[in-house]
Amino acid sequence: MTTTEIQDALICMFENAIDANEEIEGDDDDQTLADIARDIAENFEGIDRVTSFDDAALLTSNEGVIVRTTSGAEFQISIVQSRRGRND
Repeated sequence: MTTTEIQDALICMFENAIDANEEIEGDDDDQTLADIARDIAENFEGIDRVTSFDDAALLTSNEGVIVRTTSGAEFQISIVQSRRGRND
């Protein structure tokens, strides 16, 4: 996997989660939810393991995750809040 593929998979996962949430609030169509789950799984083919920075004892003050692929590639994704919401 490449950084662009990881990025696209994450975007797709969030978009699918939004769609699933809307579906659950609506008709609760099991087929649609199954399709959403398949899309997410398909986009993350090749991911072997995901670990938080904290669980991996990474020396950083950032929050984030380490994504390891079946080919041995490793990606670090930092999570940085860029704006506070009204209720934060």
